[in-house]
Amino acid sequence: MNTPADPAPIRLLEAGPEQSAEIDTLVAGFHRHEGVSVTAQARRASIDALLTMPAQGRILLMQRHDGDIIGYAVIAFGFSLEFGGRDAFVDELFVVEAFRGQGFGSAALKAVCTWARREGLCALHLEVERDNKAAKALYRRTGFEDRSHYNLMSLHIADVRETGPERR
Repeated sequence: MNTPADPAPIRLLEAGPEQSAEIDTLVAGFHRHEGVSVTAQARRASIDALLTMPAQGRILLMQRHDGDIIGYAVIAFGFSLEFGGRDAFVDELFVVEAFRGQGFGSAALKAVCTWARREGLCALHLEVERDNKAAKALYRRTGFEDRSHYNLMSLHIADVRETGPERR
Protein backbone atom coordinates (compact mmCIF):
# COMPACT_ATOMS: atom_id res chain seq x y z
CA MET A 1 0.00 0.00 0.00
CA ASN A 2 1.23 3.48 -0.82
CA THR A 3 1.80 5.99 1.95
CA PRO A 4 2.31 9.74 1.74
CA ALA A 5 6.07 9.13 2.08
CA ASP A 6 5.84 6.80 -0.96
CA PRO A 7 3.59 8.68 -3.39
CA ALA A 8 1.65 6.64 -5.89
CA PRO A 9 3.27 6.71 -9.31
CA ILE A 10 1.28 8.54 -11.94
CA ARG A 11 2.01 10.24 -15.20
CA LEU A 12 0.24 13.12 -16.86
CA LEU A 13 -1.14 12.86 -20.36
CA GLU A 14 -2.15 15.95 -22.32
CA ALA A 15 -5.69 15.16 -23.38
CA GLY A 16 -6.91 15.51 -26.92
CA PRO A 17 -10.37 15.68 -28.53
CA GLU A 18 -10.51 11.88 -28.77
CA GLN A 19 -10.71 11.73 -24.95
CA SER A 20 -13.64 14.15 -24.69
CA ALA A 21 -16.14 11.53 -23.47
CA GLU A 22 -13.79 10.17 -20.80
CA ILE A 23 -13.02 13.69 -19.61
CA ASP A 24 -16.73 14.52 -19.51
CA THR A 25 -17.33 11.59 -17.14
CA LEU A 26 -14.50 12.75 -14.85
CA VAL A 27 -15.62 16.40 -14.88
CA ALA A 28 -19.22 15.37 -14.15
CA GLY A 29 -17.91 13.48 -11.10
CA PHE A 30 -15.95 16.50 -9.92
CA HIS A 31 -18.92 18.82 -10.41
CA ARG A 32 -21.17 16.46 -8.42
CA HIS A 33 -18.56 16.28 -5.66
CA GLU A 34 -18.19 20.07 -5.50
CA GLY A 35 -21.87 20.93 -6.07
CA VAL A 36 -21.14 22.79 -9.33
CA SER A 37 -24.31 23.44 -11.29
CA VAL A 38 -23.62 23.21 -15.02
CA THR A 39 -25.74 21.51 -17.66
CA ALA A 40 -24.30 18.47 -19.40
CA GLN A 41 -24.43 20.39 -22.69
CA ALA A 42 -22.46 23.34 -21.28
CA ARG A 43 -19.94 21.04 -19.59
CA ARG A 44 -19.27 19.15 -22.83
CA ALA A 45 -19.04 22.38 -24.83
CA SER A 46 -16.48 23.79 -22.38
CA ILE A 47 -14.41 20.61 -22.49
CA ASP A 48 -14.48 20.52 -26.30
CA ALA A 49 -13.58 24.21 -26.52
CA LEU A 50 -10.52 23.79 -24.30
CA LEU A 51 -9.40 20.64 -26.10
CA THR A 52 -9.43 22.47 -29.44
CA MET A 53 -7.80 25.70 -28.17
CA PRO A 54 -4.46 24.66 -26.60
CA ALA A 55 -3.29 28.29 -26.39
CA GLN A 56 -5.95 28.73 -23.68
CA GLY A 57 -4.86 25.82 -21.51
CA ARG A 58 -4.72 22.05 -21.18
CA ILE A 59 -6.57 19.16 -19.67
CA LEU A 60 -4.05 16.79 -18.10
CA LEU A 61 -5.19 13.24 -17.41
CA MET A 62 -3.73 11.38 -14.42
CA GLN A 63 -2.72 7.87 -15.43
CA ARG A 64 -1.69 5.14 -13.01
CA HIS A 65 1.11 2.69 -13.80
CA ASP A 66 -1.54 0.12 -14.88
CA GLY A 67 -2.94 2.55 -17.47
CA ASP A 68 -6.11 3.51 -15.56
CA ILE A 69 -7.11 7.16 -15.74
CA ILE A 70 -7.90 8.19 -12.17
CA GLY A 71 -8.35 11.95 -12.41
CA TYR A 72 -7.49 15.13 -14.22
CA ALA A 73 -6.26 18.68 -13.89
CA VAL A 74 -7.41 21.67 -15.92
CA ILE A 75 -4.75 24.31 -16.47
CA ALA A 76 -5.79 27.73 -17.83
CA PHE A 77 -3.00 29.96 -19.13
CA GLY A 78 -2.57 33.63 -18.35
CA PHE A 79 0.13 36.25 -18.00
CA SER A 80 1.30 38.00 -14.85
CA LEU A 81 3.41 41.14 -14.63
CA GLU A 82 3.84 40.49 -10.91
CA PHE A 83 5.28 37.00 -11.48
CA GLY A 84 7.20 37.97 -14.60
CA GLY A 85 5.53 36.15 -17.44
CA ARG A 86 3.26 33.37 -18.51
CA ASP A 87 1.40 31.82 -15.59
CA ALA A 88 -1.51 29.44 -15.18
CA PHE A 89 -4.48 28.78 -12.97
CA VAL A 90 -5.17 25.24 -11.81
CA ASP A 91 -8.87 25.50 -12.53
CA GLU A 92 -9.75 21.96 -11.47
CA LEU A 93 -7.81 19.12 -9.88
CA PHE A 94 -9.74 15.92 -9.30
CA VAL A 95 -8.93 12.40 -8.21
CA VAL A 96 -11.69 9.78 -8.48
CA GLU A 97 -13.01 8.92 -5.02
CA ALA A 98 -11.81 5.29 -5.07
CA PHE A 99 -8.22 6.51 -5.43
CA ARG A 100 -8.19 9.26 -2.79
CA GLY A 101 -6.03 8.98 0.30
CA GLN A 102 -3.40 6.90 -1.52
CA GLY A 103 -0.95 9.65 -2.48
CA PHE A 104 -2.29 10.18 -6.00
CA GLY A 105 -3.35 13.80 -5.38
CA SER A 106 0.08 14.69 -4.08
CA ALA A 107 1.82 12.87 -6.92
CA ALA A 108 -0.47 14.54 -9.46
CA LEU A 109 0.12 18.02 -8.06
CA LYS A 110 3.90 17.51 -8.12
CA ALA A 111 3.63 16.23 -11.69
CA VAL A 112 1.57 19.31 -12.65
CA CYS A 113 4.29 21.55 -11.18
CA THR A 114 6.98 19.70 -13.14
CA TRP A 115 4.87 19.96 -16.30
CA ALA A 116 4.40 23.72 -15.68
CA ARG A 117 8.17 24.24 -15.39
CA ARG A 118 8.72 22.38 -18.69
CA GLU A 119 6.06 24.62 -20.28
CA GLY A 120 8.03 27.68 -19.16
CA LEU A 121 5.42 28.96 -16.74
CA CYS A 122 6.51 31.42 -14.06
CA ALA A 123 3.76 30.66 -11.55
CA LEU A 124 0.78 28.45 -10.83
CA HIS A 125 -2.27 29.69 -8.96
CA LEU A 126 -5.30 27.87 -7.59
CA GLU A 127 -8.29 28.41 -5.40
CA VAL A 128 -9.40 26.27 -2.50
CA GLU A 129 -12.42 26.39 -0.22
CA ARG A 130 -11.58 28.20 3.00
CA ASP A 131 -12.64 25.20 5.14
CA ASN A 132 -10.93 22.47 3.08
CA LYS A 133 -8.04 21.79 5.46
CA ALA A 134 -6.87 18.62 3.71
CA ALA A 135 -6.58 20.32 0.32
CA LYS A 136 -4.84 23.33 1.85
CA ALA A 137 -2.31 21.04 3.54
CA LEU A 138 -1.68 19.24 0.24
CA TYR A 139 -1.13 22.52 -1.61
CA ARG A 140 1.19 23.87 1.11
CA ARG A 141 3.27 20.64 1.10
CA THR A 142 3.73 21.14 -2.64
CA GLY A 143 4.93 24.73 -2.13
CA PHE A 144 1.81 26.81 -2.73
CA GLU A 145 1.56 29.78 -0.39
CA ASP A 146 -1.53 31.37 1.06
CA ARG A 147 -1.91 34.91 -0.21
CA SER A 148 -4.32 35.82 2.57
CA HIS A 149 -3.95 39.53 1.95
CA TYR A 150 -5.62 38.91 -1.43
CA ASN A 151 -9.14 37.75 -2.09
CA LEU A 152 -10.18 35.95 -5.26
CA MET A 153 -13.18 37.73 -6.76
CA SER A 154 -15.19 36.84 -9.86
CA LEU A 155 -17.59 38.56 -12.22
CA HIS A 156 -19.69 36.49 -14.62
CA ILE A 157 -19.48 38.32 -17.93
CA ALA A 158 -21.56 35.70 -19.70
CA ASP A 159 -23.41 32.86 -18.07
CA VAL A 160 -22.17 29.79 -19.92
CA ARG A 161 -23.52 27.30 -17.40
CA GLU A 162 -26.52 26.59 -19.63
CA THR A 163 -25.03 26.53 -23.14
CA GLY A 164 -21.24 26.50 -22.90
CA PRO A 165 -18.58 28.97 -24.01
CA GLU A 166 -18.66 30.81 -27.29
CA ARG A 167 -15.63 30.44 -29.47
CA ARG A 168 -13.81 33.73 -29.81
